[in-house]
Amino acid sequence: MFVEGEIKSYIIERGFGFIAIDGESKDLFFHIKDFPNKSVEPKLGEKLKFRIVEENGKLKADQIVRLDLKQNTAALEDVPQQRSYSNNSASPRFNERNSKGRIFTIIGLIIIAVLAVVVYNKYQDYRQAQQLKAQQLMQQQVQIVEQQREALGDLPDRVLSEEGQRNLEDQTYLTNKPRSEKVSASIEKQNAVQHQQPSQFKCDGRQHCSQMNSRAEAEWFVQHCPDNKMDGDGDKIPCENDSRW
Repeated sequence: MFVEGEIKSYIIERGFGFIAIDGESKDLFFHIKDFPNKSVEPKLGEKLKFRIVEENGKLKADQIVRLDLKQNTAALEDVPQQRSYSNNSASPRFNERNSKGRIFTIIGLIIIAVLAVVVYNKYQDYRQAQQLKAQQLMQQQVQIVEQQREALGDLPDRVLSEEGQRNLEDQTYLTNKPRSEKVSASIEKQNAVQHQQPSQFKCDGRQHCSQMNSRAEAEWFVQHCPDNKMDGDGDKIPCENDSRW
């Protein structure tokens, strides 16, 4: 028959102790070798269930059952179930977070795709604008060539280009012509005018620019009347500093 009691004392070095039995005044001997789980040391006050047997003329505890250790083991066995339940309860939240993460990822990919399409369309518009501009320039060149042909006749493009080059060279020459050549051209022009028209001026003793009525009169006096003082630098151009003309 099994009886219950609790550990009253235990000597670790020697591996034995005594159990206090309920309703008994005398303690019962036990040895660690009779414990079912020797890896866990007996503790004072630990509750046991056992049989009382006789060995070598002495009573001792046998077939010991550790009641407190069994309860702790049962409690530990319940803990994984609770943890499993907790994990199961947390799973919906975890799944919900994963779902939100996937949704945000999809939205981000959609935004990137839209931006890529917009940038590509802008690039295509830019290329079309450049091509249109190049076509307009080509059309303008064709129109210029046609205008030259209308003005100069049905000539090859090379001739038209040479004609334009000659015009440009002539204009550049006139622009950069030396002052002396300009003066000679001016004098020749004046002489030609004088040969074409009779002179309306005459030498009457006037010598200064302030006495002249026009630049043409001053130029006539410089060319035909001696002792005038209107051409100080001798370049045949009188009254250069006179602000009236």
